[in-house]
Amino acid sequence: MADMYAQSPDTILIDYQHLPKSRIRHRVSHGNLVVLEITNINKSRYTIQVNNTSTNFFTQQPDILKKLDGSTVALNTTDDPKPPAGSSFSFNDGVLKLKAQSQDELTPFKASYKKVNEKLDSYWESLEKFKKAVNVLQQSLLYKNKLVVIKDACDGTYPTAKTSLLTATTTFVNNNKIDQEVPDSSKELLLAQVINILDHYTEAATTEKPVVEQLEKDIEEAAKSFKEDADKLMAKLGTLKKSAKADDFGNDYAILEKAIRVTNERIEAMQSNKAVVTKANGIIDNYLLLDQKNLIVNSYKTINPVNYVITQAAIADKDELKFDIKIDPKENTICTDPGLQIPVIVRTYGGFKLDFSTGFFMNFGSNNFFDQSYRLDSISGDPDNAKIARNDNRNRVIPSIGALMHAYYRTGWDFQPALAIGVSLSVGSSTKFNYHLGVSAALGREQRIIASFGWTLTQATLLSSKYQEGQVVSKATMGTTVETESFYKWGNFLAITYNLSR
Repeated sequence: MADMYAQSPDTILIDYQHLPKSRIRHRVSHGNLVVLEITNINKSRYTIQVNNTSTNFFTQQPDILKKLDGSTVALNTTDDPKPPAGSSFSFNDGVLKLKAQSQDELTPFKASYKKVNEKLDSYWESLEKFKKAVNVLQQSLLYKNKLVVIKDACDGTYPTAKTSLLTATTTFVNNNKIDQEVPDSSKELLLAQVINILDHYTEAATTEKPVVEQLEKDIEEAAKSFKEDADKLMAKLGTLKKSAKADDFGNDYAILEKAIRVTNERIEAMQSNKAVVTKANGIIDNYLLLDQKNLIVNSYKTINPVNYVITQAAIADKDELKFDIKIDPKENTICTDPGLQIPVIVRTYGGFKLDFSTGFFMNFGSNNFFDQSYRLDSISGDPDNAKIARNDNRNRVIPSIGALMHAYYRTGWDFQPALAIGVSLSVGSSTKFNYHLGVSAALGREQRIIASFGWTLTQATLLSSKYQEGQVVSKATMGTTVETESFYKWGNFLAITYNLSR
């Protein structure tokens, strides 16, 4: 199975004749293939079951934070608005009544109209080929998943697996055949048909991908000239409205307006497809990067009698991978040993991870970090004026409750440093949000306590920017209160938060 992946798998070997006394722990790089292999056991004498589960910890997001969830890629593009009949240059300028009067504007318009529509025709033709190829390759990934299910069936036999394999592969070939070929009944020849389909549509996707991208650029450029020429032509037509017959003007306007409108709709449809095309490009790039064709072929080839051994493989793509092994002697067997039931725990290191915690924050900073209040002090000998003075503020810390999102590269140990970003809510004379950015240190594995320190951005009520402390102001102008404003100010925070659930 190592040939299925670019890097060598991590193999956990268990000798059945020298069984461990307790659970087995292992540490591997995140994303690597983990192969569990049990040796020195006569499989014909035992009932064997090996299951694996992967777990990510602390991924449930607190309500105080918001997340934009992604969705599965569906290649739903806008259809070509061009009428089904006729060529791209569909309007007949020979039926224009005012053709002679607008010839100077009509000639460049016809050229730009023809150019952009021919590009659009090529775009939709290439897009359909590209979509078809991408959809088939996506179907091949679903087919690959079926192969994995068949291959890893715990209670299956090879004849059962072979039947399932032929059924799944026949369905894939029938659904995605290139011409009118009939799925072969031979396991080897059927694989050759699958490879032919994958090669054909991989080549189609990689060929049409740059074509679609270039046509998008060409159409964007051609659309500029088309719009200019169309605006000039319609402007010219407008100047002829008064002098021309109403029927002649109406005839020409209807023909030209439809040609321009349909072309613009086609351009807009192409533009609306760009996001979908970008997603499809990503699918193709990942398909090639991960060499999915060889993964499919190798998965197919592993379904054979030789590989029906006690081997379990899984990708360590989460925080922890657990193998539950259960081996029981079959009934009426000569085996006298009690069998084996033991978990294998695999902790991952490496790989970028996001998780969340909630808890208590202490926010602190300079005087300007805290809300301030002000008063007007009388000036001896000057009854008409007063001096602005700040009241003493004894606050040193603003407590708050909030949540943090932690970003880190897995260490695989119980101590985990991380970057932190989050928000908290403080309640005092006023309720306000505080925004945090800093570093964290988490301790624990399944239940963690996290200490975080960094910067806090919050709003503070301070003296209006129109005044300064100590400024002498007119009592008649100022009144009895001092004007304040809210300003965003930086401070610091210290937080103790928790990951108490997986």
